[in-house]
Amino acid sequence: MLGPGKTAPLLLQNLLTYDPRYELAAGRNLLTSPPPHHDPHAAPTSSVPRRNCRHDVQLKEEQSELPQRGVDPDENTVYRVAVYCRICRWHFDVWVDFRDNGSQNCPCRKTDLRSPLHHFLYSGEEDPSRSGSLGGHAKPRSYTFYCSADKCPVALRIRISPPQLSDSDIALLTDPANLRRRWERAKEIDGARADADMAQPIEGPNYLNTYLYDSFNSTKAKPRIPLLNRKFLKTFGRDCDDMLKKLGFTFAVEVDAEGNSSDGWYLPRPSEPQRPLDSLETTTRSIVEDARYELNAVLLSFPESERSTARRNPLALVPARHHIELALGCDDYELREGGRRETRNSHREEDHPYYAGLGALSDFADRLLIFAYDRQVANDPINTPYYFECLRDLAKGRNSETLDTQSAILESQGLFTRQDVAQAYRTLGIDPSHGPALSDDIITNQFKARLSDIGPRQVEEARSALRIIGLAKDSDMIQRAASNSIETYAEALAWLNLPDSVELSGDDFVITMYTSKVNDSPQEAETGRMAVKIIADQRKSHRLRQWLETGQMDAAEMDAAEAYATLGITDRSSKLDPSVLQTLYEGMLSDSPENAQRLETALQKVRQDQENSHGSEQQQPSGHNFELHEWPVGCCNIGNTCYLNSVLQFLFTIKPLRDMVIDCDKHFQDLSAEALEPKRVGRTAVTRARAETGQQFVRELQGLFKLMITAKEHNIRPERSLAALALTRGESTDIASESKPPTRPSSRLGKIGDMPVSGPVLPPGFQMTSMPPSPADSVMGDAEGDADSMKAMDLTASSEKPDNIVSARPQPPSRPPPIPPRPQATADIGLKKLEDVAQQQDAAEILNNVFDLLSCAFQGEDVLQDGEQLDLIKRTFFSNVTTVRKTKDKDIPKSDLQDNVLVSTKGRDRTICAALDDEFGLTELEGDVTKYEIFDTAAPIQIINVRRLQFENGRARKDESHLALDKILYLDRYLKSTKSLSEEQLQELRNQQWQLQAELKALETRKKLLKETDFKDVDLPDVLDETAFLLTKLEGLSPDAAGESPQPSPEQRDPSPGPQEGIADQLNKRADELRPELTDIHKRMEKLEKQIDSVFEDCNDHPYRLHAIFMHAGSHSGGHYWIYIYDFQNDIWRKYNDETVTLESEETILKKIDQVRPPTSTGIVYVRDDVATEYTEALHRDLQEAGSQTDETQPGDVEMTDAPSSNVLNMDDYTNLEVVEGREM
Repeated sequence: MLGPGKTAPLLLQNLLTYDPRYELAAGRNLLTSPPPHHDPHAAPTSSVPRRNCRHDVQLKEEQSELPQRGVDPDENTVYRVAVYCRICRWHFDVWVDFRDNGSQNCPCRKTDLRSPLHHFLYSGEEDPSRSGSLGGHAKPRSYTFYCSADKCPVALRIRISPPQLSDSDIALLTDPANLRRRWERAKEIDGARADADMAQPIEGPNYLNTYLYDSFNSTKAKPRIPLLNRKFLKTFGRDCDDMLKKLGFTFAVEVDAEGNSSDGWYLPRPSEPQRPLDSLETTTRSIVEDARYELNAVLLSFPESERSTARRNPLALVPARHHIELALGCDDYELREGGRRETRNSHREEDHPYYAGLGALSDFADRLLIFAYDRQVANDPINTPYYFECLRDLAKGRNSETLDTQSAILESQGLFTRQDVAQAYRTLGIDPSHGPALSDDIITNQFKARLSDIGPRQVEEARSALRIIGLAKDSDMIQRAASNSIETYAEALAWLNLPDSVELSGDDFVITMYTSKVNDSPQEAETGRMAVKIIADQRKSHRLRQWLETGQMDAAEMDAAEAYATLGITDRSSKLDPSVLQTLYEGMLSDSPENAQRLETALQKVRQDQENSHGSEQQQPSGHNFELHEWPVGCCNIGNTCYLNSVLQFLFTIKPLRDMVIDCDKHFQDLSAEALEPKRVGRTAVTRARAETGQQFVRELQGLFKLMITAKEHNIRPERSLAALALTRGESTDIASESKPPTRPSSRLGKIGDMPVSGPVLPPGFQMTSMPPSPADSVMGDAEGDADSMKAMDLTASSEKPDNIVSARPQPPSRPPPIPPRPQATADIGLKKLEDVAQQQDAAEILNNVFDLLSCAFQGEDVLQDGEQLDLIKRTFFSNVTTVRKTKDKDIPKSDLQDNVLVSTKGRDRTICAALDDEFGLTELEGDVTKYEIFDTAAPIQIINVRRLQFENGRARKDESHLALDKILYLDRYLKSTKSLSEEQLQELRNQQWQLQAELKALETRKKLLKETDFKDVDLPDVLDETAFLLTKLEGLSPDAAGESPQPSPEQRDPSPGPQEGIADQLNKRADELRPELTDIHKRMEKLEKQIDSVFEDCNDHPYRLHAIFMHAGSHSGGHYWIYIYDFQNDIWRKYNDETVTLESEETILKKIDQVRPPTSTGIVYVRDDVATEYTEALHRDLQEAGSQTDETQPGDVEMTDAPSSNVLNMDDYTNLEVVEGREM
């Protein structure tokens, strides 16, 4: 649908009455906008504002390329008609381009019965930004149109330019008061030489016209005008300088040979003449020409007696309207009988508004009116009722048999007027003013609701009304409802009043709704069966087809589509991560425990479908097809310790930290009392016990890092003691010690009576297999751990033989070996405590604890101002953040070290910069105090954590809003100063941003008021609508609605007032007002956020590159973590999901995922651009280091045989033997 247009005669008529000076007052652009629809019942109004100039256009021949009568345009023709108005002096340029446009090669012409006139559609304004100030009319404006005929190539361009000499300029030249002041000033300057008489009003325009004429022939005339020239001084003086410069005059001071200086003006130097079609832009020559035409109009406004004194006669006027008509092909269009082609802009007479509605003029012949109607309907079918109304009313007004016949034919084809549409809405009980805004569903539901209350005769009337509305709204759905036909799945659901969701409208519910409908309206049975059939075919439902054939239906069995829908999974084609699927299931189960059986069935169905489509989990590849030496290892899950594997993988990629951990002995803290006395970490004195705990953690981390470098497997298992140390704070090592496996694959089996028990040595080739993955990690608060599942992770507790131990039957020993102690209970207790600790911590706390352990373990490099130890951790991860509190009297700065920035999405999708702006922006505190934050120094590696746990109405929930991440983040706006901007310049930009943020905050407050109610997911407009609906129902209840019930006595009546009449309508009206406001607030907030972000768009001195993203899938009560890490050296992203490391595309990582409980980022890591490759190394493998170990150190099968008697140890001889971790000391 393109919109209404205008025939060439009407467009020309609008051009000659359009006055840009009064466009704002008129409220619309008379030239480009269609006329408003005429209301016959409203008071008549003028279509042209009375102040508008009725232009008397005159030709500017040297700027025109004119059409010639009798010469038809060809495929290379372009016309230009340049004119000006002798009244207002505005300029108009009309370009008509006939050049071929592919298949459009047949221009409209009078002899073409199908297209006798051009019908122009507005396509837009060229460069509207050039409109400037003063209502948009200080500069030229260009509008483009094109002919709507299929074969016509004509494109139209109209440029409207203000005068070169404004009204104030003309007053400056002609106003007697100005001339008198100028003459008095000339006498002061020139004394006795000054003219005895002041200049006459005509002299200024006359002299200026002469100067401009001479500028075209500067070689023949004096190119310079002395300022002290008597005529010039009294006529122009110095107060006309700006006007002269605007026209191209230049002021200069000349010094003669004797050193005397004199002021003067040089004439303009117009550019060389060129063909009118060579340039669309204004030139210096056209400026001078236009000024002469304007001065010509001014001179002609003086009486003939005064003009006779002019040095140069005014130019002859050449009326230009006929040339424009010829160019537009409307110079001799067919007129109505008795009509005459007249210049309407010369008087105030106007056509009836219905003519403008058809894009026509009142002098059109009947044939042209029908043509105009057809073009309007073809390009703007939604308003066909209005155009039909125009045609039918004009047929009556003109008493035209031709138009009457055409109107009758159209009416027989089902056409109708606006009055017919309004009556159709009233028939259905709908306010006609609300009708166009109502959805198709609301209208059809209103129609269906009325069917049960009316008789058969009124049913046909209602269907006819619905058909008219359907045609008026161009709605196939409404038209099919009117014809009582059902063709689509959506219509079948709507007919049965079923929701779109398969989960909510299962097969049983379909039959239930069918039965209810047919019981109310038995005549609709056949239509209802058609609806059921369409639903059965769409869903491929065997049960519904069975019911259609037999009237019976088997018990329901959930299919794959229903299973996916039940779990809220929209994309069935993708491979689902089993852990994410399990997490999704558990989250929905916690929200709806009453649907446990349905959810369990759906889970099993989805798992089966995934296995059929993608193979079983055991058949899946390990996550990559790379060699061991060119791919990182995964870390097996060691229990519900949330987040830890992602943290360990991230720490391993930080090269300086990894090198220090691997070579930790060179960097460990001296544990003497003197060395520890000044050591402060986290502003707390470090005790020996705390430092030892830190060094114990580093030892564990060293072992893990070495294994990650040298492992000849795709994944490894971190020690449980490492997890315990990472998850426990302070000096508590109880859990860590309990978490250590009581035995290791060594010669030690335990102790009996405090004495070591020696066990058999494992033979070469033994290798422990990886344990199965643990249940899903927890994030926002871990799910309950499964004690049985933990037993399988205890390396010492399994009584079953590992699968990869070489199967061999050794000879039985001559006596049983000593019985070792049973470590199972202790290990399980340690792991359980470990999980309990993990449940009480979030991601930021774990990483913060790791940083504290590392700082406690390592020797400091220096001491910071507050006594805090300076070390690798502080230099790499900690920023110096200053919080500035602004009071009435002064600013109070306070600096602090921070290892992360905490941001929030505030419940809606937003960018990382918008979230950071909130955290660092201006915040109001109590007592008229505000604060903001800046980086004094930003860490090379910047960690940004995201608040995902939110509380609403006393309940926790996870914020699932999308945080859009930039690959490169510029921190300039958050720094105290940058390379390019000083502290003061940056603060000025912040002030601009804060002003915009204040506007955004006010909108957020208003949005919260409109969105948050006591009802979940129901905003205020919906609450008002539901309340209005309830009041309407209450008003409709009568005392005898339930039958013949006895009337209550006055004492029994409820004294409370009933619903007041009109309240429901007021509530509906208020709801209708609030909905657009909510939409507008959302749009304004998005626009403001873009403006806020653009304040610093040129601040790009301090780039940081995206390195890692911590991800979480699940709900606030449980879920699963993984991490994406970017490999700067190899330019790839990898996904580290516990024991699996896979290649991942950047698009997949950064895009928003639309699904139930989507994965969300909880932590983001950026690295300063200049150190990105120096500080990070995602891939670091060295398998040779592992290969250097001898096979003899590797465990294997054990053959338990009797030792030679000479080699048997007598344990009684070693009463004082000390055993530590199974090794002799």
